[in-house]
Order: sequence, then structure tokens, then C-alpha cells
Amino acid sequence: MRPLLISVGSRGDVQPFLALARGLLAAGHRPVLAAPRRFQPLAAGYGVEFVPLSDEMFTLQDSVKGQGVRAAITAARSVRPMLRRLLDDQAALAARPADVVVYHPKSLGGPYVAEKLGVPALAGLLIPLYVPTSAFPSPIFPVRPPGPLNRASWRVAAAVEAPYRSTIRRWRTEALGLQDGFTPLADLVKTGSVLHAWSPHLLPAPAGWPPSARPIGFWTMPANDTWNPPERLAHFLDQGEPPVYVGFGSSSTGDPELLTAAVLEGARLAGRRAVLATGWGALRPGAVADDVLVIEEAPHDWLLPRVAVAVHHGGVGTVAAALRAGVPQVVRPLLGDQPFWADRLHHLGVAPEPLRGRLTAARLAAALENAAELAPTARMLAGHVGAEDGVTAAVARIADCAGSRT
Repeated sequence: MRPLLISVGSRGDVQPFLALARGLLAAGHRPVLAAPRRFQPLAAGYGVEFVPLSDEMFTLQDSVKGQGVRAAITAARSVRPMLRRLLDDQAALAARPADVVVYHPKSLGGPYVAEKLGVPALAGLLIPLYVPTSAFPSPIFPVRPPGPLNRASWRVAAAVEAPYRSTIRRWRTEALGLQDGFTPLADLVKTGSVLHAWSPHLLPAPAGWPPSARPIGFWTMPANDTWNPPERLAHFLDQGEPPVYVGFGSSSTGDPELLTAAVLEGARLAGRRAVLATGWGALRPGAVADDVLVIEEAPHDWLLPRVAVAVHHGGVGTVAAALRAGVPQVVRPLLGDQPFWADRLHHLGVAPEPLRGRLTAARLAAALENAAELAPTARMLAGHVGAEDGVTAAVARIADCAGSRT
């Protein structure tokens, strides 16, 4: 089987597709992963065939983070030509043989490449986006609506795509030669095949979802047994009690110095050592005390099992890593689907109430103390999540989908 995998976005969007590609390779298939050029070295390290896509849009996003509304508006004027170049790179994929296409909706072009190839398409969703339910609102809906409006909130995914629809329609005709029958991406996903790649122990399928929409488990990279921590990190961990981990991944805030000050003082008030991962700049520490270690990043599967509490933004990739590590979590959600997962973790009993609004040292210290009491529940849930194999389940579904074509 020759699966074509297309993912676009940050590392949190691409790494699960790389895990899926490795699973397909291990099962004897010949996957190709198409993703932004910046991830080519990552794929090469795992022996996955890789096709680079334009990453201009994401470089632009990186450059305007934290620079205010005016910079964002100026950058937005450049998005359409960049999007067209990204789509053109995807159109070139149609020249490759493939039996099935698995795509991230952020690619925008994935299902139309499958249409050109005449092969089945599967949407790989790392969070629920398109299959509606009245049980809970869309995770990306900006506010929490009254219960009766939950189902209506799921229209937001189509609204996010709508500004680019004319560009996609034109590209579909000009680059792929597909003249008739254009269907918006949101409708294609809703009526087509989908792989929901999160743990059912984190969020089970609500009543009313078809069996094909049930979550199959996280797409997780195998533990990297060859990674060696920097000596200063290994030494810090060995010096005393497990520290708290604080990291906000690729998220950013308007005032990283203020957030960092609250984090440092909150850890001190709670009597905790801390490892701060600066990531993409949400934290910007200067000089720190001896009981704080600052790093840029470290593999979550290595570091999180060695900490007492994970403090983070609520991105589903970090949520998954902390669940597998069996550590309680403290979540300061910043945007998008993060408030949704923060509420879900609190409901499951592995995190105190989310720290919405302005983060203060006192609030963080209290949350750290509350989180420590949730460690037994976190360890129990880790046993359930660790027993799942979302990649193997996805490989079987993909094989069935490709096989149904022949």
C-alpha cells in the first residue's frame, strides 16, 4: 500500500503524522509524508520518505508573533499568494502514485489531491472539529455556548475555512484540472471518512457519532531511547525532589516577562523546584535561582515522567504526553482548543480548575498544591492511555479504506 500523508502546521500538527508514517512503514507499507520544509530533518531521522511543502506562511506567523495587531494585519495581506504556493506544492503530489490520502484539514488541499488521484481520502483529526454533537461545543468555538447551542457551534470550522474558499476553488480548477463538483472542505470531512486521533479515555465518542468517528487513540512516536539529556538537565533532576515542568510550547503571550515572573514566584511559594522550557517565547526568564533550570525544550516522553506536575497551555500534544507520563497537570489555556482540553482534564480529575485570566503567583502556587493531590488519578489514567495503540488502529483503518477501492 502507498499511502500519501499530508500535514501542515506546527510540530504538534506534523509529528503525529510522522508517527503514523512510521507505523505504516513497520506494517510493510510505503508511506510518503508531505509537510512543511522545516520538518524534513525530523522525517529523515526516522527513515520516512518526505516531500517538502512551502512553509512561507508559518515563517510569516513566527515573525509577527507578539508584535501586535498592526503587524498581524500587514502580514495577512501576504497570506493568499503564500497559500496558493502551498496548494501548488500539494498539486504536484498528484503526479505520485498513491492508494489513499490521509490529510490534516490545515492542508486545505488534501481531499482535492485525493480526488485528482481517484483514491479514497481520510481526514486525520487530532481534535474534534467537524463531526457535530449536542453533547459538547466545538473545541474551537471562542466562547462556551448554552447547551442547546452546542450543535450549532460546530459550524465554526466551516467559517474558519470560508475566507480561503475562492482561492481553493480556483486552484482546484487551474492546478488539478477538476472542473465541476466543488465541495467545501468542511462538508467533505463531515460526510467522508475520518480518523479521530485522540484517546477515548480523554474524550469518548458522544452518543450519535457513527462507529467510524470513534476516537482510536493518540498517534504517538515511540520513546526515543537514544536521546541523551544535557548534563546540566540530568544533574538538576538528580539534585532533589522531582521538579515541576513549565512550558507553553509554540504558544506566545503579549507579556512573556510578566508570565515568567508569576511562574517563578508561584513555584517558590509552593516550595517547588522548576524546569522552565522557553519554547517559542511564551516564557522569557533572565537570571534565575539555583532551584530553577531553564531549557529551550526536551522530549516530553523523556522529561515528563521525571517531574511532579506539568504546567502548560493545554495543547493536545502536551496533554497526551502528560497523560502518558502519569503526572497531574496545571493548565493555563491561551487560545483555540486549549480551554476545551483544560476543562476536560479537570473533569477527569487529573488537573485542578484551569487558570483562566491573569496568572498570579498565588493562583499558580495554590494550583500546584491541589495538583499534587491528583497524582494517584493521573497514574491510573496513564495505565489506560498507555495500553492504547492509536497508530496500529489507524493503519488498519487506512488499509481497509484503500482495500475497499480494489
